[in-house]
Amino acid sequence: MHHQLSDGRRIRLELRRSAKKNIILRPQGADNLRLSVPPWLGETELRRWLAANEAALRRLLDQAPAADAAPKHIWLYGEALLLSPQAGSGIRLEADRIRLPESPWPQQKNLLRRHLHGRAADYLLPRLQAHAERLQLHPAASALTSAQTFWGVCRQRTGIRLNWRLVGAPEYVADYVCVHELCHLPHPNHSPAFWQLVRRHTPHTDAAKAWLKQHGRELFILD
Repeated sequence: MHHQLSDGRRIRLELRRSAKKNIILRPQGADNLRLSVPPWLGETELRRWLAANEAALRRLLDQAPAADAAPKHIWLYGEALLLSPQAGSGIRLEADRIRLPESPWPQQKNLLRRHLHGRAADYLLPRLQAHAERLQLHPAASALTSAQTFWGVCRQRTGIRLNWRLVGAPEYVADYVCVHELCHLPHPNHSPAFWQLVRRHTPHTDAAKAWLKQHGRELFILD
């Protein structure tokens, strides 16, 4: 669907229905937003919400790179690394940057996404296993997910899935998400008992949540 801002600027909205109660925005380009909306929200209510939150929409759109332009940096292990071209076909990590083959950004983006997805398995899944041993809370299985609306999910029968994009987050943030999901095994809710258990095992809970609130949407830059 399309939406017109108060100055006549038209933007494209990609809608996805989600079980989440809140509306979640992801910039996809200078004039394109992806919205995850509750299943009960109708178009009239959505357009009313968009009009009331136009300032927030503009901020997101202004921060989004053009669809064919590379971002200034990519988050990896909590560090904002610059992107630089290099001769050859591989990816090379340096202290402050990621070197990519000289090619148009869409090709670079696909290559980088595959590379980081592979690193995510080594970064996140052993971490989840270590916390499971420490807490003696063992999921039925563990895997990565490409979900757009959550950092992790826990189900008694199918186990825990972690969002691969957390490869961009600092270790204490990845630790928090792992412990958060493990604590859903005895507490499949967000009750006071659940949060008490989470905070007992991750004293940096507030800092991790703050980092995700500030930088979380930047981890979706390769979508």
